[in-house]
Amino acid sequence: MKDNPFKFGTVVDGEYFTDREDELAQIGSYLNSENHIIIISPRRFGKTSLIRKLLRESERRHIYLDMQLVISEEDFAAQLLKRIYRIFPMQKLKGFIKSFRIIPTVNLNPVTGETEITFKPGSKDLSPLEDVLNLIEKLGKEDEKIIVVLDEFQDIFRINSALDKMLRSVIQTHKNINYVFMGSSESMIREIFEKKSSPFYRFGLLIPLGKIPEEKFRLFLEYRFTGFAQDAGSVSRSILEITASHPYYTQQLAFMVWELLGRPAAFENIVESAADEIVMSHDNDFELLWNTLNRTDMMVLTGMSASDISPLTDEFNRLFGTGAASTVFSTLLRLVKKGIVTKEGSVYTIDDPFLRRWIRFRRNI
Repeated sequence: MKDNPFKFGTVVDGEYFTDREDELAQIGSYLNSENHIIIISPRRFGKTSLIRKLLRESERRHIYLDMQLVISEEDFAAQLLKRIYRIFPMQKLKGFIKSFRIIPTVNLNPVTGETEITFKPGSKDLSPLEDVLNLIEKLGKEDEKIIVVLDEFQDIFRINSALDKMLRSVIQTHKNINYVFMGSSESMIREIFEKKSSPFYRFGLLIPLGKIPEEKFRLFLEYRFTGFAQDAGSVSRSILEITASHPYYTQQLAFMVWELLGRPAAFENIVESAADEIVMSHDNDFELLWNTLNRTDMMVLTGMSASDISPLTDEFNRLFGTGAASTVFSTLLRLVKKGIVTKEGSVYTIDDPFLRRWIRFRRNI
C-alpha cells in the first residue's frame, strides 16, 4: 500500500502543500519591496504553512514567532532574541547585547543545543523588547532585509494593552526589516490596521487569505486518488461537498478516506464512512466543547447545523426559536471569537464540518 499522501494538523509543505501559487507569488513580490504585509485568515486555512513555505524558498534570514505562546512583555523580548541566536553567531551578538538597558540571562541548553534566554520576569518593562527589535534592525541590511513574522498578532493586547503604541513607535523607524503580521481574528486585525485612530493604521498591505478554489482543490485530490480509488473524481467531489473546500478539514477527510480504502472491509459510501469515523473519534472533544456553551450558543449552532439559512434572518428565528436578530448577532460574534464559527463576507458558517455533523448526529440518536 502506498503512503498516505494527505497531511493535516501540522505545517504542510512539499507534496502535501495545495495550490496557493498566486498567493505565494503575490506575497513574495511584496516582500522584495519596502512594504510590510498583513495576512488575515480564519484558523486552519493554511496561512502558517503558506508563510513558512515562502520563507524557506526565499532563503532570506527570517524570524517567526507565534504570539499566542508569548506570556509577557519580557517573554516577547526573550523569544525574539532566542530566534536571533538561531540565525546569527553568538560571537557577533555579544557586543550588541552589552548595550542593552537590561542585560538578559543567556544559557546554552546542553540537551537541546538551544540558547535559553530570560529577562527579569514580572517587570513589565518594555525596554528589552525595544532593544531586541532595534537589534534586528541593526543586523539587517538594505539589500539583505530580515523578515520578521508575528503570527496571531492580535494577541499583543492580551500581553499589554498599550503594546501597539510602543511597537509602532519602534517599528516605523526600521528600514532593514520586512514585517509580516498575521491573524485569525479578522475583526481585531482589521481594527488594528484599518481603524484611523490605531497606531498601525494602514501600516502595510492587507491580504485576506480565503479558501482554496474548489476546482483546484478537486484536481489536487483527484491526482492523488487516481489509481487508488475506483472513481477518484467522485470521491474528490464528495469530500469537498462535506468540507466546503476548507483546507484543514479537506486534508483530514481525504486522509481518512485513504485509510479506509486500504482496509479489507467494504464500505457502501467511503467518504460518508470516513466522515463518520472522524466524528466518532472526536466525540469526547465535541462533548466537552458543547458543555462550555450557553443556551443561546447551542440554539444558534443547532440551527446552523440543520440548515443553510442565514442565522440573522426571521426565517431562521421562526424555525429554531433563536430570538431577536440582535441577540443572534452578538452570539455569532462570540462564537467567531471562540473560533467555532467563521465569517466570510456576510456569511456565517460552523468552522468544523465534523462538529456540524456531530450536532446533527447527536440530536437524531
